[in-house]
Amino acid sequence: MLKKFELGSLMCAVILGTSFFATQVYAEEPLSEFLLEGINVTALGYEKSNLDTPADTVVYTGEQLKETGASDVANALKYKGGVYFTNMGPHDQNWITGSSQINLRGIDGGTLVLINGVPSSFNNINHLDMLNLDEVERVEVVKGGGAVLYGSEALGGVINIITKDQMKNSLRVATGNKGQRDYAATIGMGKASLAIGRNEFGSTGNMTEKINNLTFAGVGDVGYHIGFGDSKKDHLAFNYKFDDKFKFSYMFNKKKYSINYNDVNETLLKHFMYDDREHFTQMAYNDENGWDAKVYYNQRRIENPDYFVVKPTNIEWEKSDQKQYGLDAKKVWRGDKAIGLLGVSAKRETYKNDNQKFNSPNSSISTLKPVAHFGTYALNSFSLYGSYDRKLSKATNIVFSAREDFFRSDAGDYNEFLPQVQAITKFDDHNSVYASVGKSFRMPTFRNLYYGSNMIEPNPDLKPEQGWNYEIGYKYDENGRRFNLTAFRTDIKDQIVSVWGSSKSKTLNASKYRNTGIELRYEQDVDKHFSYNVGAVFAKPQRMYKEGQAWIDTLGRYQINGGVNYVNRDFNAALNLSYWGDRVKNGVNRETVTVTEISSPLLVSNLHLGYKVAKNVNATFDVDNLFNRKDIANVGGTSNNNLYYTMGRTFRVGLNYNF
Repeated sequence: MLKKFELGSLMCAVILGTSFFATQVYAEEPLSEFLLEGINVTALGYEKSNLDTPADTVVYTGEQLKETGASDVANALKYKGGVYFTNMGPHDQNWITGSSQINLRGIDGGTLVLINGVPSSFNNINHLDMLNLDEVERVEVVKGGGAVLYGSEALGGVINIITKDQMKNSLRVATGNKGQRDYAATIGMGKASLAIGRNEFGSTGNMTEKINNLTFAGVGDVGYHIGFGDSKKDHLAFNYKFDDKFKFSYMFNKKKYSINYNDVNETLLKHFMYDDREHFTQMAYNDENGWDAKVYYNQRRIENPDYFVVKPTNIEWEKSDQKQYGLDAKKVWRGDKAIGLLGVSAKRETYKNDNQKFNSPNSSISTLKPVAHFGTYALNSFSLYGSYDRKLSKATNIVFSAREDFFRSDAGDYNEFLPQVQAITKFDDHNSVYASVGKSFRMPTFRNLYYGSNMIEPNPDLKPEQGWNYEIGYKYDENGRRFNLTAFRTDIKDQIVSVWGSSKSKTLNASKYRNTGIELRYEQDVDKHFSYNVGAVFAKPQRMYKEGQAWIDTLGRYQINGGVNYVNRDFNAALNLSYWGDRVKNGVNRETVTVTEISSPLLVSNLHLGYKVAKNVNATFDVDNLFNRKDIANVGGTSNNNLYYTMGRTFRVGLNYNF
């Protein structure tokens, strides 16, 4: 059961203290409707420039992300420094979860994804690959813990996708090899905006070596490989801005794809379907007096039918439904020497799962188990948070922040107190140094606690994981040159990880996780035509599965990334690269941990070309995996045979019409 801590009185004292200081500052000045590049609101909860923010922050506009040739947020961020990225198939698909794995600071499940400041993950899965860039105004990435403002999951950092208030009228159509198709339209209608589109990808063929055997009546065991079948992604976004204070937004994303179990000749043996539909609805209020409030409703529905080709009427299936209702409200006071923030949030989550599984998942003549029902399970949470940003001198600011979270669920009650202290000193208008220390945590998900199947064992006794982030950094910004250098340390206890036993995986609390590293990023606008960026991360993420065992390496130890952009009248070009080395995968069980060394590095690359062929018409040409590498994209287990390879080079030609 979840352990209960009573620290409410301490949080109340912090909030009251912050309230006292807040009375000394004045009403907040109006915020600009569109923030300048380098200005963020995610790191501190109010508008500040990068040089004035005591955290490793970076802001990418939607147009900058499109220069990677990507159509969604996940595909764009995988080229950015400090973003750990793994996938298995097209559209950044992964087996079972359906989502590419993107995390900050190497912490599995420790990156919180927000849409307009509202948490958008379901069961700790965030589908950044389903968020289309047509709908994105900018993306703010804050590395290091962000739990004081945003709560559970933000151990490694926060990715906040901020959508457009207004969209321009445009049409796009694109086609490419391997069955690629892309259709999209955006429409601006005064106070209302609409974006709609579909993206398609064809089947891949085998993407693994032989993994295991499937048993067929009269034939015996047949070795299988895994590939991906046809996939489709649909998106729709609608915004309505009533006035300068009220805004309504709705987003619908759908992903439908299939996993094929093939023999060595790519003959289909077994078929797995994945249908994921997500709804995000939000009403936001923001005024010139510093009030910011949001009410929201999110829902995710998944269906997974699974069958052998020789007996398609015998279907294994799963259906799940997760809902989130919530509100978040905060007030910011600004003065000459201080900024105060007070906030409150409340959220209710529910989860339900029904399924019917094969008795023997690797046999074509297997019978079905009785239908299993999980839920409806519920989790209610309530949070109080606040911060006090004080100018100590002309050059130095210090920020004290705190949050108290209260959770009530079927698994028990849990409270968590989260403090954070940050300081920053500006030497001049172009240079600053900062330091930050703060606590974060992550609650176990409904699926971790309750879900069971042939391959997964539930664990209702999971504890939340919690840890501390320590960070110091240097920032420089002058005349189109921007440089960030960050040294960080993360320590986590009771990390929630999935490990394998003799026949099933089970989510457990690993003993410890740590990561120490440095990250640097340099960007330069050489002139009005040419710009470039380079970056590197050198780190040592390690995990101890059981107290007394040795520390073992996990994920990747270094990343080097870079990009160049060129614009000249009607022509533009961009090249983006990201290289991961010293990669490992570990797991099996807590008693005997197997480490799979991934011998080859991973290089993701993209070339994007654009040309204005007429007044309102632009042509584009995009190439992914420019060097046609067959790298290991991911490891599906701990066997060296269970390796997923990249698809090889793909290209896409498109036309964009603006009107």
